[in-house]
Amino acid sequence: MKIGIIGTGIVGRTLAAKLSLDGNDVLIGTRNVNETMAKGEPDGMGNPPFKEWQKQNQKVKLGTFAEAAKFGELILLATFGDVTKNAIDLAGKENFKNKVVVDTTNPLDFSKGVPPGFTATLGNSLGEQIQNYLPDSKVVKAFNSIGAHIMVNPKREEGDPDFFIAGNYDAAKKQISEIVTKWGWESVTDLGDISQAFWLEALAMIWINYGFKYNSWSQAFKLLKK
Repeated sequence: MKIGIIGTGIVGRTLAAKLSLDGNDVLIGTRNVNETMAKGEPDGMGNPPFKEWQKQNQKVKLGTFAEAAKFGELILLATFGDVTKNAIDLAGKENFKNKVVVDTTNPLDFSKGVPPGFTATLGNSLGEQIQNYLPDSKVVKAFNSIGAHIMVNPKREEGDPDFFIAGNYDAAKKQISEIVTKWGWESVTDLGDISQAFWLEALAMIWINYGFKYNSWSQAFKLLKK
C-alpha cells in the first residue's frame, strides 16, 4: 500500500519506519525538503536530524506535504496540532478526498511553557475539526495518547496497553485496527464516532502531564474490563 505521512517529527518517523518495514511504500512529507535535509543538529527533543534518520530508513522517501498527500492511499497526520489545518492546506485538500486519514495530533498550547494547555472543547475536538475540514475523507483518531516507541512496539513488561480509536467509518477503523494488531496490539478499543476524539485528546493530557511531571514517557493506558 502507498502511505503518505504529513510531518517529519518523531511520530511521523516512527510510523514511517514501521510501515516501510511492513512492506508498504512510504513517502513522508515536510514543508520544505531542502530545509529539512539541510538541518544538521538534533531537534528540540534530542532526535537526530532527518538526514541522519533517513540513512537508516532509505526506503522511506521524502517529499513535500502535497507530494505525500497525493501519493498516499492512506494518509497519516503527524504534525503539531496547532498547525495541522495549515499543513492540510499546503498538502492540498483535494489530495485527501475519499481517503482514510489517521489523525495522531493533539490540541496543545505551548505559549506558556510546559506542560502545555489544552485547547479542545466538548464537541469541537481537533479530530472533529479535521473531519469537518475534510468532509470527503474518512478520519480516524488514533495514536495520540501513547509514546512513539510504544505505537509500534506495544509489548510492555508491565502489561499490554489498549489501543484507542474513534471515527465515523467502521471500515476505516477496521483497516487501522488490522495494521496495529499485526504490531502486537492485542486490545483495540473502539470508542465510537469522531465526537469521541475529544475524550481521546483529553486522555492524552493525562499522559502528557504525567510525562512532564515525572520526566517519564513510557506510560500507557489499559482499560480493565470484566
